[in-house]
Amino acid sequence: MQAQTIQTYLKACSKEELVQILLDLAKRNPPVERFLIAKFDPTAPISEFDDYKAEVRAEFFPKRGFGNGSPSIVFRMLQRVEAEAISPKQVIDFIYYCVETGVEFTAAYGDINEEYYISFENLFERAAELAASENLINEYEARALRIVKSTDRMGWGFYDNLEDIFKRYFPATDEI
Repeated sequence: MQAQTIQTYLKACSKEELVQILLDLAKRNPPVERFLIAKFDPTAPISEFDDYKAEVRAEFFPKRGFGNGSPSIVFRMLQRVEAEAISPKQVIDFIYYCVETGVEFTAAYGDINEEYYISFENLFERAAELAASENLINEYEARALRIVKSTDRMGWGFYDNLEDIFKRYFPATDEI
């Protein structure tokens, strides 16, 4: 169905039919439900995307066995978060969560490959860039600094690259 067809159909529906369509859609699709709740109830708690965080966590730290630690799951979940988020803070928080999980995985399992680190460096920069563009630098400075400090002694120049990104986006801090 194209947008025009949907629009024509919805215009012909009664108010009760529209309500039922939205309720059915929300029941079958959790992202739609989150969107509608945020749209119609601004006082409702903002989704922190716990289900997507759980999928990322399971990739790195499954309940049984060893994690795969593939950044590709992070990028898939991030696409969903970006599509469903109603606030840039939700996206930034999710990205930093993913970077923290990637750092934790490295600390638990040892040195990974260069591509792995580059993926998380790119994510770290993406979050810092978004924080800067939304004037949220002060809000995320401490968290970003903790991430950088937690990578000290990790391989492939990971610490150095995160430190450079941090200094570029959080220039007021001399704490590193």
